[in-house]
Amino acid sequence: MPPRVGALDPLGIGKRSSKWAAAMALAFPGAVQILVSFDSRIGQTCGSPLKPQDLTDVHIDLQLFPGYSEFDKQILDEFSNSDAKPEPGFIVDFVGSRTRTTSVWQEARKLDGLLLGVPDPSDFHAEAIEWIGLLKAVRSAGDQYVAMELGAGFGPWSVAGGLAARLRGIDTVRLCAVEGDSNHFRFLHQHFIDNGFDPDRHLLIEGAVGAQAGEAEWPVLDESSAAEDWGCRPISAGKDYRGLQFQHIKRVPVIAMRDLVAREPAWDLIHIDVQGHEVEICRSCIDELNLRVHWIIAATHSRKLDGDLLELMYSAGWWLEHEKPAKFVFSLEATTLDAMTVLDGTQVWRNPRLTIERVGVALSSQATFTS
Repeated sequence: MPPRVGALDPLGIGKRSSKWAAAMALAFPGAVQILVSFDSRIGQTCGSPLKPQDLTDVHIDLQLFPGYSEFDKQILDEFSNSDAKPEPGFIVDFVGSRTRTTSVWQEARKLDGLLLGVPDPSDFHAEAIEWIGLLKAVRSAGDQYVAMELGAGFGPWSVAGGLAARLRGIDTVRLCAVEGDSNHFRFLHQHFIDNGFDPDRHLLIEGAVGAQAGEAEWPVLDESSAAEDWGCRPISAGKDYRGLQFQHIKRVPVIAMRDLVAREPAWDLIHIDVQGHEVEICRSCIDELNLRVHWIIAATHSRKLDGDLLELMYSAGWWLEHEKPAKFVFSLEATTLDAMTVLDGTQVWRNPRLTIERVGVALSSQATFTS
């Protein structure tokens, strides 16, 4: 999915500060062409763009909050797959995930046929903080890797985690992915196949996730719109949280979060990106999360959600490994706080009851414990 951004700009560059864009251009040269294409939009949003050649270390220190340390970045190299090769029709990332360009948004399709380096500070769909959280969960897994992705989209975290586990010699991989949009679910199914995971041997569910089981209305998008809009969630009266009106809707099953968590005695990772319902569904089964889940990576879609999730997980005894708050632009025209968000946040949580501490690993949160 796009790097934790609102769905109206799935790549997200147009909604970020020009300083962020310039820093990305320096750290990830392959994205320069994409950045240039957004130059006018960046200018409209933030004034005159800062050119890459004008960027200094002071700019980076003051304007960028990555949510991880230099030490944390070492894990990216640890999982870099030397056998990964570029391939026409796909974007191949550093762990070897092959993403069909027909399954992604137009700007990302410019990366067709490229092999991407480590995602520092990001790649085409996520920031490094999210990758680091994923790889920490894989690194702490035992002789099997069991993971679930909620709001899965095309399934980048399910597949990347499974491939990273294989790189570490873990043969037993069980994955669960839940996605409500029919086109995205089709992308998800194909993404599993393209990366050597038989969908029939894993659990792929077309539906939504909620605190309770039931049904919900979901917007129906055509294929071209679905590739650009990755921010859908259940709607009411044909309108979503962004104020967008949809002419076509469908009914989708809502699977209770508690029932999903109970499917496995232990989960190495649950990745949650359900466009604003993260706190609600985690609160509904926090006791089961405490008993069964080693790591949680959650997208946050408003500043309020940042704080609510921090309060919930801290009160439940979880340890915060990494966090980066959502960025928003206040607007009286926005229908919800979520609709003001222009760059989603990320929180990476570790369950100390189920994970083993390792001496000498510094945490970006500056906590005194180790991972």
